[in-house]
Amino acid sequence: MHLILGFVVSALLWVGPARAQSATPTFSQDAETLFQRALARYIKENFTGARETLLELLDQTPLNQRTSAARLLLAKSHYKLRDYNEALAASIELYEHFPYSRYLPDADLLIGDCYFRQNQIYSAATQYARVLTSRGPTELKARAADRLGQMVGTSRLTDQDIIRLRADFGEQIVDEAVAFGQARWPAKLGQAAEADKRLAVFLERFPNGYLEPLVRRRLLASTARSPLETEEDVLPTPAEVEEDPTQAKYKIGIIAPLESAVGQNLRDGILLARERFPLSSGEQIGLIFQDSEGSPIRAVKAAERIVEQYNVIAIIGALSSLETIPLAAHLSPQSIPLIAPTASTDEIASLPAVFQMNATPGAQGRRLADYAVGGMGHRTLATLAPRDPYGNRLAREFTTRAEELGGEVIVQEWFEPGATDYRGQFSRIRDAGLALRMPESFEADIDDLLLGGLQIAPPPPVPVDPDTVQPEEVKTIDALLVGASSAEDVLLITPQVASALIDAQLLGSDGWNFPEVARDGGNYVDNAVFVAKYHDQSSLPSVQEFVNLYRARFGRDQDIAAALGHDAMRAAREAIERGGTDRSSFVQQLQTLQDIPGATGRVTFRPGDRENAWMYTLKLRRGRIEPLQEPEPPESP
Repeated sequence: MHLILGFVVSALLWVGPARAQSATPTFSQDAETLFQRALARYIKENFTGARETLLELLDQTPLNQRTSAARLLLAKSHYKLRDYNEALAASIELYEHFPYSRYLPDADLLIGDCYFRQNQIYSAATQYARVLTSRGPTELKARAADRLGQMVGTSRLTDQDIIRLRADFGEQIVDEAVAFGQARWPAKLGQAAEADKRLAVFLERFPNGYLEPLVRRRLLASTARSPLETEEDVLPTPAEVEEDPTQAKYKIGIIAPLESAVGQNLRDGILLARERFPLSSGEQIGLIFQDSEGSPIRAVKAAERIVEQYNVIAIIGALSSLETIPLAAHLSPQSIPLIAPTASTDEIASLPAVFQMNATPGAQGRRLADYAVGGMGHRTLATLAPRDPYGNRLAREFTTRAEELGGEVIVQEWFEPGATDYRGQFSRIRDAGLALRMPESFEADIDDLLLGGLQIAPPPPVPVDPDTVQPEEVKTIDALLVGASSAEDVLLITPQVASALIDAQLLGSDGWNFPEVARDGGNYVDNAVFVAKYHDQSSLPSVQEFVNLYRARFGRDQDIAAALGHDAMRAAREAIERGGTDRSSFVQQLQTLQDIPGATGRVTFRPGDRENAWMYTLKLRRGRIEPLQEPEPPESP
């Protein structure tokens, strides 16, 4: 049976996926709920419960945004339950139905692990090598390389096996993987210094290899201070900030992928806020750092360690929504306050004791509607947004709020993430706009009324060359929301708005907030209005103080992660300063903070509204992003 499965998998992967579902995935809240429930069970090592929930999701919901992720998690659940044949079968189904899924490299690694458990050593090695040649992240490739190195080091692979792998996957790729795995071997035996020496030799041998960035980061993180460095040259690590943070009276846990550049910026923003705003009592807030490595499972495990070992008042973390959602679901039932600094998914803050610093798509949609309808008086509106949770929530909240204020969204169009051609969407937007035209003259209306049902022969047609006819410009749509989530999408979509001759005020979300949009968008984006959480050119004193202090303190420019980390720590400090010295009182104080000056602008929470929805309204003018002075929007109902 094992050999048959191995043959099937190999044939499938080498020949390529035979078919894929032609249906378009749709967003399903039921599927999202089931997936989060399954993920929570998986994290808590209830693999049987996770498997049952995932099977329910796949059986009872149509193709949706979680289908491919659910298939991978189902395969992992089978593996954890030592049902390797079922794990292989689930991985095969992922290949069959989703041949372009971003989870395929993860499936390859899992298939290799199943083969290894079944003692199919060479088949396992080929799967690990497949990961090395995939488009998977470097961290995943490192795990595959680690396995190959161990297999060679323990003589599970013969010299002939290595020759075959080199022939199939490339000599350079295989040799680098084996060398990496063998260099890492001493670390598994507790010999960290020896492992670092071997990794340094590895870098000399493969200075431009695919694992080079990861190895260099690890070595830099573990290298001791050079004698040539001065005190000012060295950035503080969390361990250097205080001798023993666990002895502090007030402690806060920090969970983030600390080896990533963004995670380090988040960390440094937190450290800067603590330095700038000490408690008036003179006591220092202890910070307990834990590395999530970008994994939802590791984020929850890190929270468990922090809660079990330290009496923390609250936790700040994690970085992505993918990490933060299960983290919030884990902490909220225990009434442990969580401040989510950067996660932007809607409704994270709907859980008790969970606070959200970043602007959600829903909040952006409402703010844009306030500006367009409540502030500028636009009445006829249209939306174009990606068919994903971000675009769905942005367009939905924009539409709801606009209609509350008396506007009308006459057409909503969607595009698949990664699309480059939007002609169909703009054709339908044009049709909706042209349908709003008034008759050319009052007399035309009178003629229609007088003639009634009389049939009059039309005049003979006049031959025209369609290539010489200029399409009519659409002027009946007051504003068009382009809900792009990246600069690339903005630069692809906006020229096609102009080509479609749609003369409308362009509105955008935080995907417009990139220098390249202003620099490269030209006339296509000029005068567009968008909202964003962060604007480092803001004239607000609190923003400019942060920008200058961060550069002086750490020798590099800030980013939104650093700013949101700073403001999360500033909010935590304010809550403690005002009497939030235990978890319950911390929540009470935090949810009453009003207009606290911060790196992003202002921090405000309200009882029953734990989302810091303050954001900028910005305008693109002649290649620059500038704050917009618009009328005050009406208060939300």
